[in-house]
Amino acid sequence: HTPQYKLNVAIPLTEVSSRPQQAAPAKRRTTLGDLFRQWATLSRRYMGVLARDKFNLFILFAQAPIIALLTYLVVDAKGQRDFPYFIMALVALWFGTSVAAREVIRERAVYNRERMVNLGLLPYIGSKLFVLLLIVSFQCILLFGTLKLLDLTKLMDLPGRFGGLTLLFVMILTGMVGIALGLFISAVVRTSEMATSLVPLILIPQILFSGLVGVPVGIAKVAGVVMPATWSFDEMKRLSGLDVLRAKDESAEPASKNEGRGLYKQIEHENDKNIQDAQQRISAYRSDAQNKSRDFERNMDQYQKDLMKGESPKKPTAPEPGPAPEVSGAKKVPDDLSNFVDFLHPWGGHWTNLGVLLAMLFGLLGATGIALRSQDIG
Repeated sequence: HTPQYKLNVAIPLTEVSSRPQQAAPAKRRTTLGDLFRQWATLSRRYMGVLARDKFNLFILFAQAPIIALLTYLVVDAKGQRDFPYFIMALVALWFGTSVAAREVIRERAVYNRERMVNLGLLPYIGSKLFVLLLIVSFQCILLFGTLKLLDLTKLMDLPGRFGGLTLLFVMILTGMVGIALGLFISAVVRTSEMATSLVPLILIPQILFSGLVGVPVGIAKVAGVVMPATWSFDEMKRLSGLDVLRAKDESAEPASKNEGRGLYKQIEHENDKNIQDAQQRISAYRSDAQNKSRDFERNMDQYQKDLMKGESPKKPTAPEPGPAPEVSGAKKVPDDLSNFVDFLHPWGGHWTNLGVLLAMLFGLLGATGIALRSQDIG
């Protein structure tokens, strides 16, 4: 080897190899305090970003009262109450999904850089959920408040327990599920445009399979199980305390009265009973008239025989017809159905509906975390 090689390569390598190796510093374990500080920092930063776009916030908040007023224009004052409750369920889901569907993908580059310097998944997802929940909750309050104002002014009936506050709670819970669904979409797509395109494809099945168009049966019933709007819509109808038009005889949940029959089948049942009773009264009336007629014929025969014997019998009096049997008129479906909803889901229930919504919420949040974790660099 040349002198230059010994001076510049061999000797430095010998010095390096002779030095004792130092152990790498132990990585400090992340504590709950660290996670909370990350969450607080991310939440403040995220709120600042959203607050800068005041016009977008105005659009988000203006949607709710406009939708409520449009609902009032569509709903018949004497029609069944399903549509307002469906709008509350679907729109709450739409609020959450639409506002969250692009929130991860549009800052993917920033997220990747911060993940490489110890950004935690829980604080990141938690900050998104918290800040977006503030927005969606206010949207739900505006929608519910406008509908409730229409109810208080007697313009549109909207019954609900505890002044309807239970309906608002279900709306906010549904909005949270929508946020979780939107975050999951944003975590798995590659572009913001793709996320925007997926939102209608997810919301349209909610309209078709959640029970707005009738009692779900067959495949539609099974498909509705995975639709958040199905359980939210059913819970709102239950919280209304209204009677149902269709029940056990139409593959829906049995009603709480009339042996489980809904209004339609109850009216049909009462009309059938009235017809049966009328037939029995007419049959009894006919039988009584026939008996009286036979008695009169026998009396007349005896009267004629007595006359032939030279006696002076009293002539029998012809029987007079009794009062005609009363036949009740057919009962009809009332014109005012504002105290009814169409049906209650056969698989639903207060605890079932809330449990399914909570399971969807945590399941979607977990799926979002898994999707983000699988995309980590390095």
